[in-house]
Amino acid sequence: MDVNKMTVSVNKAINTQEVAVKEKHARTCILGTHHEKGAQTFWSVVNRLPLSSNAMLCWKFCHVFHKLLRDGHPNVLKDSLRYKNELSDMSRMWGHLSEGYGQLCSIYLKLLRTRMEYHTKNPRFPGNLQMSDRQLDEAGESDVNNFFQLTVEMFDYLECELNLFQTVFNSLDMSRSVSVTTAGQCRLAPLI
Repeated sequence: MDVNKMTVSVNKAINTQEVAVKEKHARTCILGTHHEKGAQTFWSVVNRLPLSSNAMLCWKFCHVFHKLLRDGHPNVLKDSLRYKNELSDMSRMWGHLSEGYGQLCSIYLKLLRTRMEYHTKNPRFPGNLQMSDRQLDEAGESDVNNFFQLTVEMFDYLECELNLFQTVFNSLDMSRSVSVTTAGQCRLAPLI
């Protein structure tokens, strides 16, 4: 896969239309990280997007970045750590908006930062968090204190995820069948 294909896919996945990110574009981004063994191209494209001035772009960025952290090459985390402070600043900025996607972006950015911190502290955990019993035993070094600490950190991470779920559901107009509207699908897609 060449850089141009990855660039096009990132731009198609992260756009201003209030529709869910297309899986084929997200999948191409994921495959691109495996091909280049990192997220350099992803970040070079994203850094040119006005994420701080367009909530829809920011929301879709969060969704795609979340997918890359989960299913992309393991170096996505390493390549993304330098942007941690920018994500925090953007989260604070979007947190001042109470309508539309502002609050959603703020909470999603906090979740992504928490996830990055979790994986930095616990590098044995893969992005998708799926581990065999043996791998889990190794991560906890067969020490109950380590397992307790891992559990606390996992619950902190899950609390951020639940907060995102709650905020998304609170933002929906339940008087309509939101799951069939493009706007509803755009909000609900990251929760899957």
